[in-house]
Amino acid sequence: MLLVVDTSVLVGDLLRVKGRERLRDPRLDLCLPEQMLAETHVELPRRIRAFADSVGLNSDERDALLILCLDAIDNNVAIVGAEIYMPFRDEAQARTQRDPTDWPAVACALALSAAVWTNDNDFLGTGVPTWTTQSLQIWLDRHQ
Repeated sequence: MLLVVDTSVLVGDLLRVKGRERLRDPRLDLCLPEQMLAETHVELPRRIRAFADSVGLNSDERDALLILCLDAIDNNVAIVGAEIYMPFRDEAQARTQRDPTDWPAVACALALSAAVWTNDNDFLGTGVPTWTTQSLQIWLDRHQ
């Protein structure tokens, strides 16, 4: 299944063992617009710091988790170059009025004829199919 991954879903799954396992599932072809990769590289360390503080990880454990997460992105998520989705920018921007920062994911989904994996209701009504983490996991469990 070809999916464009929303940054918040990607970061959330990276922080969980079960989430990293889901990212490795061979039935999923995961993509991320290169513009959202930069957002991921900002958001991931911030969320890791908050997670580490809440569960009591030391700095070495926090650094190891960051490396594990970055490796999971490198090994399981295809970064889609802007040249692929930029021709769909205007259309995607017109469809993402609720959150204008979501346009790269919608543009990428349009360019690739893919769905978006998100838990964000702002993608509803954009005209691209969406999967929540819960609905995706149900599908994965049923199609073993």
